[in-house]
Amino acid sequence: MKLLNIDKLYAKFRDIRDSVERLRLFGDISLDEFLRERDKQDIASFRLIVATEAAIDTCLHVAAKVLKEVPEEYAGCFQLLCDHDLIDRELSLRLAKMARFRNLLVHRYWEIDYARMYEIITGPDLDDLEEFIVQISRLSEA
Repeated sequence: MKLLNIDKLYAKFRDIRDSVERLRLFGDISLDEFLRERDKQDIASFRLIVATEAAIDTCLHVAAKVLKEVPEEYAGCFQLLCDHDLIDRELSLRLAKMARFRNLLVHRYWEIDYARMYEIITGPDLDDLEEFIVQISRLSEA
């Protein structure tokens, strides 16, 4: 799609990949260690924010340039792409949840459940960010 800024998309993809790569390193530590070490929690929080922000920025760019629409909320952006068959429904639901978790990290950080964060960064949630890149990349090839 010629309306998309490919350089911007690829920069956001790099941000996602770099953060996901760093977050995957937490798979080598136990939940107990993660919960004991504030520095690890801070690094994970920052990298999760960066990866999610990059996905949101990508979503907003695609929505504005391709669909000529701007969603009312970050989580709704992924639903908007789904509604127009640009990403899969299940992926859009999972990314919307991640966007809401990002909002918690940024706006209500005192309520963070670090055990839940550990599940996110050591479970399949990071795969969703990589799958988002795959599905959005198809648009830039069209």
